[in-house]
Amino acid sequence: MPRYSAFYAYPAGSATVTDAIHGAVERSSRGNLSIKPWENMSIAGFKLDDLVRDQIKDADVLLADITYPNHNVLYEIGYAIALEKPVIPTLNLAIEKAADRIRTIGLFDTLGWATYHNADELHGYLKSWQEVGWVNRYVRKRDHSQPLFVLDMLAKTDFRNHIFHAVDNSGVNARTFDPQEIPRLTAARAISDISASAGVILPIIGKEIVDSERHNLRAAFMLGLSHGYGIEAMAIQYENGPAPVDYRDFITNSTFRRETEDHISRYCENTLVWNQKATARDAQGGPGLLGKIDLGSSAAENETQQLNYYFIRTAEYARALRAEGGVVTGRKGSGKTAVYLQIAAAAQQDRESCVVDLRPATHNLSEMREKLLTVVNAGVYDHTIAAFWQYTLYAEILLKMREIVLPRARNDFSLQERIRRIEDDFRFDEGVVSGDFTSRLETAVREVIRATQSVHTEADLRSQLTNAMYENIIPKLREAVLSFTDFFSTVHVLIDDLDKGWPPRQVEQHDVLIVKHLIEALGRIQRDLTKRKLEFKHLVFLRSDVYERLVQQTSDRGKYNPIKVDWSDPAQLRHLLKQRVVSSVEKDQEEAVWDAFNPVLDDGRNALDWMIETSLRRPRFLIDLCERILSFAINRGHASVTQEDVEEGLRQMSLYLVSDFGYELRDVAGTPEDIFYYFIGSGSRLSAVELRSLLSGDYLGLGFEETLDLLLWYGFLGVETASGPVFIYDRAYDIRRLEAERGRDRNKATYSVNPAFLRGLN
Repeated sequence: MPRYSAFYAYPAGSATVTDAIHGAVERSSRGNLSIKPWENMSIAGFKLDDLVRDQIKDADVLLADITYPNHNVLYEIGYAIALEKPVIPTLNLAIEKAADRIRTIGLFDTLGWATYHNADELHGYLKSWQEVGWVNRYVRKRDHSQPLFVLDMLAKTDFRNHIFHAVDNSGVNARTFDPQEIPRLTAARAISDISASAGVILPIIGKEIVDSERHNLRAAFMLGLSHGYGIEAMAIQYENGPAPVDYRDFITNSTFRRETEDHISRYCENTLVWNQKATARDAQGGPGLLGKIDLGSSAAENETQQLNYYFIRTAEYARALRAEGGVVTGRKGSGKTAVYLQIAAAAQQDRESCVVDLRPATHNLSEMREKLLTVVNAGVYDHTIAAFWQYTLYAEILLKMREIVLPRARNDFSLQERIRRIEDDFRFDEGVVSGDFTSRLETAVREVIRATQSVHTEADLRSQLTNAMYENIIPKLREAVLSFTDFFSTVHVLIDDLDKGWPPRQVEQHDVLIVKHLIEALGRIQRDLTKRKLEFKHLVFLRSDVYERLVQQTSDRGKYNPIKVDWSDPAQLRHLLKQRVVSSVEKDQEEAVWDAFNPVLDDGRNALDWMIETSLRRPRFLIDLCERILSFAINRGHASVTQEDVEEGLRQMSLYLVSDFGYELRDVAGTPEDIFYYFIGSGSRLSAVELRSLLSGDYLGLGFEETLDLLLWYGFLGVETASGPVFIYDRAYDIRRLEAERGRDRNKATYSVNPAFLRGLN
């Protein structure tokens, strides 16, 4: 009988866990699997981290205990996965909340784990290690157009901003994982992101930072993947804090901004060099037809170059492209940023167009709001914000014009002189022109705060603002912009991601007022420039929930020319997915790969019908769900997607929605992030009386009717009708039409829980 070897990784500290592991190891000594616990390594004369990696390389399988999530253990799991070693995560259910702890990380959603209470149960799993061991075959070819990956943080600290500022300035196209946008990072997503990269930047953050534990565990796992794939990742830590032994020597420390930016800049240069070198992964891909499928990213900013191959040019996109000005609205994950990127690319085709695309990675607008409200009344507040936006927008337009014409000035001395005068007049020094919109926005915010705090009365502030801004600097900026009409006939201003950096709990009226003043400032600039024969177009991209609050503050609901990009038609979503799937293969394989991805299941329905039904009709959720199901199918060795793959993907996606979708409601309305947990065990149909009983507590922060309307608006609840449940997307996202389905007597209505949540609730 052949003898196999295993390496067992686990943290020290819990006698319950280590006793069970030692007992299982002893019982396994007589079988076909020889297990070496990490404590049994002979470390004399060796570097411990090198020895651990060698042990994993030499072993036939990695056993890793995740009862207490540990940075070293997650690094080792990532390393083994990249080497395509079988991995068996183990979890001791005798430890309170062990499963809950590991679920909050998200990495093991698509891996699973073996559970045990004692040595005998653990030994039972280890005897059948060849059946329960998980081997990853789901890898991506290198993304040469966006070769760099950066792990983002939930809290947008200065250290984080310095990293992103340096990446932006380097000119290297980067993909990111942003927990503000997608709260959970699965192993499948992490493997996809890392395997497609030539360079990886992983910030390591201090324990005092919000979400640091989960972030650093993700970083450890991704660093292990990087090393397993042969990628020289940069793990960069602010100051010289403690570091896990497995990768302590791979961490770069930084203590101030310039040092951080220098480290990142040099690394970005190296990434461009590495991107030119071929790797085994470029020719690898997954096995069979399914392995050729590349669904792209569910976040458009991570597929800026690929997006053009499968972007669906909808009627809403065409309308936005033609618009003189307006607001593009959509729910989170509906594809607003994809529209934004495609419109920017289309506008840039015209050599006489100046395209100013503004996406603040983070900003301190909320800080400015809070500081202003402590020293001024509402009238002066409005006056200040209006001046702030006009100044900021004109300055950004002028900086973009300067950037575009600068190469043409190389042999044009008169143009060089024009640029020099503008730099002198408006103090566009090296720090300003080399910065990005985020850093300039933060500087402007600090200047406004400083200026208002130095003025003694509101009358003085209003007078000073009028003199300094409206009668001096803003007219000068406008004239400077108009001085470039010999180069430009049209200016396009596109603004996205305004909600980045807002308070994590509840969008407030003053946040919406900032957006209102921005849109009004754009309209004012449009009128002023159009009078002087410079065409001006603008689009602001807003989440639907923020837009709804915006229109509540005006009597004219059509004032902002809204363009809604929410998806309600299943056929359109099916077309969206098919474009992504078939774009991965040659023409003669399109039908075969589509049939493998979207087969008919046991109930006679296609796999994609099930996926669309449980995606809340949001492209981001649908792509994420398809990615999960695809990874299950490939790693299980299936030639096509099976019923088992779909059911497991739906279950994992439902758990994700139940645990993390509540944050979206919290951020807008202030409800508890665990609001969906109140529905566990309640069933799929609820009467108004049952709902009132579930949602009557003060802990919600809202009244019952307001909470109910919120759950209907977000699609968690639908209204039961004679023909079945109806959700808001079935009524084109018109909440008034959905309310009409309930009838006049709300107390007699019956409600349905969305199928997307049911598996996670049961």
